[in-house]
Amino acid sequence: MTVIDLGEVGHPDEPTPPAPRRPRGRRSAGPPASVALIVLVVLLTMAGAAPGPTRLAPVPVPDVPEPSYLIVGGLLVLAYPSALSPAGSRQVTAIDLADGRVRWEVSLSPRHQLVVLEGVGDDVVVTTDPGGEPVSMVLDHADGRTRWRQPGVAVPARDGGLLLEDVHVDRLAVRGVDPATGAARWTVTAGAATVGYRTGARGVEELVVVTSAGRAEAYDVGTGVRRLAFPVPPARGDHHHVAQPVGDLLLVDGEPGLLAGYDLASGQRRWDTPVPTSDGWSVRPCGDAVCLGASFGTRVLDRVTGRERWTSDWWAPVESVAGRMIGVSADGQQGLALLDAATGRPVVELGRWEVVHQWQPTVPLLVVRPASGDRQVLAELDPTDGTVRVRDVLPGRWDACWHSQGVLVCWRQRNTLGVWRMPG
Repeated sequence: MTVIDLGEVGHPDEPTPPAPRRPRGRRSAGPPASVALIVLVVLLTMAGAAPGPTRLAPVPVPDVPEPSYLIVGGLLVLAYPSALSPAGSRQVTAIDLADGRVRWEVSLSPRHQLVVLEGVGDDVVVTTDPGGEPVSMVLDHADGRTRWRQPGVAVPARDGGLLLEDVHVDRLAVRGVDPATGAARWTVTAGAATVGYRTGARGVEELVVVTSAGRAEAYDVGTGVRRLAFPVPPARGDHHHVAQPVGDLLLVDGEPGLLAGYDLASGQRRWDTPVPTSDGWSVRPCGDAVCLGASFGTRVLDRVTGRERWTSDWWAPVESVAGRMIGVSADGQQGLALLDAATGRPVVELGRWEVVHQWQPTVPLLVVRPASGDRQVLAELDPTDGTVRVRDVLPGRWDACWHSQGVLVCWRQRNTLGVWRMPG
């Protein structure tokens, strides 16, 4: 077992669920109560039986406090505070998913906070921040040794590439580097600007830089070649509130009360739409649409025209797959619903299931819900028709679960991780 001193790790922000709000007086009608009750009884009956050949294989792991984690190259990599090391220090531990054996450990000094824990090829890239100047390092998959370390925040790109961001209030530099050696392949620089990335089937495809002065530039992440440049509204402050690629669009604010969508193929302005003048709103992709979230609810916009498809103060979309949207209720009590992507109408109200987080949503989706006897039911949700198929019953109650590369990882506040290999 190798032990190496690198720099402290904090923990990245976890996904934030929609803020609870009081339910409105009337909701869209779901299935009759009798039908919902029958479905619940059937599911819990199935949960109590042994699912047979589809059971998950548990992986033994140590109890660790609030870790960040990564699945890469057959390893579960955990970054967490260590109770056995000096006050404030942390560790990165690599566990073999085949047998639960610790392959290597890396000690991290207490001066840094974690920014990124990611995979590049089969190796591990860690970015820590000692106080304003982040540093990234690549750790060898086999033994955890440091291949190299350089200033900047690491961003994995397509085809195993790696970018390093060096962003300040008044300037930025982004470098494309060789993951094996850290050697710079290209560099893009600008003054005050916001950095965004356009993703495709192979991961991050393009770097998009939006300057505060009002210029957008798109660069190929493999070569650093500038593909497109076009004017946008200048920022009203130091930086734009929104300057974000969403599919083939670049969404930019700047003009008071407006969000504009620009075609990333041509630079032409496709549309604009009213938005709140305060900063209490956000934008994100929703399948083939754009979701605007604010305190009053969610607006779903057509990505091509900018027209409003539907709006809801009750269901907030959290996933989009197979032409459907999965919505979570505003009060956090009604659970999930399968929504029609075009209208927002609930097709099926599913009850108090919770979505298992997945970096790339796939069909079927995994969902969990509490069961009797301090257990949790794991099931597959088919978004095409709302059917739920129980996969297994997990021991314990878990606060959050993630699925990545055929591995299910769940965490609860008592500093406990549950790890299971999914059957092929």
